[in-house]
Amino acid sequence: MEDKRTLLAFLLIGLILLLIPYYYEWMGMGPKPTPLEESSPEPRQAVDSAPATLPDSLVQSGDKFQKDPFLSPSERGAFTPRQVTVQTPHQELTFSTLGGNIVSARLLKYYKTEGQSVELVPPGGQGFSLSLGYKEFSWDLSEFEFVPSQERVSVDSGETAALNFSCFLEGGRKVEKKFTFSGDSYGIELEVYLIGFHEDTDLWLSWDKGIASTEAKEISSSFLFVQPNMSRRLMAYLNEERTELESGDETEIWSDKGPLKWAGIRNQYFLVALAPRDPGYFRVELKAPAEGQFSPEEGDSYKVGARLGTSGRWRNLLYLGPLSYDELASYNADLERALDLGFPVIREISKGLLIVFLASYKHVPNYGVVIILIAVAIKILVYPLTHKSYESMAKMQQLQPKMAALREKYKNDNQRLSRETMKLYKEEGVNPLGGCLPMLLQMPIFFALYNVFSSTIELRQAPFVLWIDDLSQPDVIDFGGFELHVLPLLMAGSMFVQQKMTMKDPKQAFLVYLMPVFMIFIFWSISSGLVLYWTIFNVLSIGQQYLINRIKGS
Repeated sequence: MEDKRTLLAFLLIGLILLLIPYYYEWMGMGPKPTPLEESSPEPRQAVDSAPATLPDSLVQSGDKFQKDPFLSPSERGAFTPRQVTVQTPHQELTFSTLGGNIVSARLLKYYKTEGQSVELVPPGGQGFSLSLGYKEFSWDLSEFEFVPSQERVSVDSGETAALNFSCFLEGGRKVEKKFTFSGDSYGIELEVYLIGFHEDTDLWLSWDKGIASTEAKEISSSFLFVQPNMSRRLMAYLNEERTELESGDETEIWSDKGPLKWAGIRNQYFLVALAPRDPGYFRVELKAPAEGQFSPEEGDSYKVGARLGTSGRWRNLLYLGPLSYDELASYNADLERALDLGFPVIREISKGLLIVFLASYKHVPNYGVVIILIAVAIKILVYPLTHKSYESMAKMQQLQPKMAALREKYKNDNQRLSRETMKLYKEEGVNPLGGCLPMLLQMPIFFALYNVFSSTIELRQAPFVLWIDDLSQPDVIDFGGFELHVLPLLMAGSMFVQQKMTMKDPKQAFLVYLMPVFMIFIFWSISSGLVLYWTIFNVLSIGQQYLINRIKGS
């Protein structure tokens, strides 16, 4: 009987794993967008904060917006675009005077497998280009010259520095983009000033052509463990919900149902996002062209729009950096919601484990060892549950002769057999679910660990020992041209031993061989950090079962 319950437990676990992607989608965490209802065909007036004192050069003129205050770039005369470089301890950013846009963003503390610094802007991409609109007119400023205040900016740790780009237009009008950089973070403050424009002017900031690929192998799924589009996602976070787009989709979202926190594009470990600093109503456009029109990394784009208002200024936080929980949580913009830490209950467990995980590394500077220590700690934590499970299974084993007698006595009366069976359980003080329930109660911890190990950038390129040189990727040994993943095989071996110790019914012996093979398929392409955890947990379970067997035999 206990073997049937063990089989039932594994089937339930497999069913849970199989249904995870659909549950994520149902909870709004899958790739399908959940666009908010558009509430107005016209742009909404932003709620301005208290007007700040502007520099003398940025005092807004009282001129009304003329029909066309712009000459086209060709009419204004040719100019040769040049580049401006900004260097901080974390980033090397390259701007073009053509539009005053970011055309390169290198992260100096992260490297690709080939050894180059991670680049976030794909070839031909440009970040945070500006466009304007008034009534039926619109103007894209990405082809206009923006004159820089400096040709090169260098920022040291503990310092900040500013870089202005000015675009001079007809009628004394002026557009200015002011970037402020910090030597201690990946966040950049961007303020857009408009001089001489009507307060009903619409402003748009855009990120075009997606985010560059940064990994040699980007893990997006593994058999039953599926996190759709994990390697690259286009999304926005507003009204305490995250909206994501699949390839081939586009949507327009109003923020009047709740505040817009940010919009952005992420790949497996990095994020480029824009978060408005001023309160008010904003409009977001997300576009993910279908494959065949553009490749995903070249086509994804997002735009965030606002109404200029009376202050003449629009403030934003730009983020170009890693998906690091500590770094993202340091900004008051809910940027950490770009991390995949699970649905609400699992998310809180994931956050707690992630905090412990990062704190442990400060004292044990090897993430593989930290994973082993966490496995030991969790085994100790769930020891009462697993011990009860083993005890319940042992009691059920002792009841097998009595159960067999009841089945023989009432083989023609199923209702009477059920009543007598429950009566026997009650008399012997046995819970028939005692062997399964503790196993299911451990699943939230496992799902939380999966989220932590698959989302945290700290495991990226983190070595452990021997051939395991990147805990974020499957471990690989080249075996005659075939990529052999050793840890899943070791994990399956530990499960085989564990099954042999607990499986008593010869009729269920096939499970001893079936389940390890099944788990190999599940874990084959999962990060070696998670497989290491599961293997160590299995070894500890074998030790626990051995001790229980010794105690029972003594």
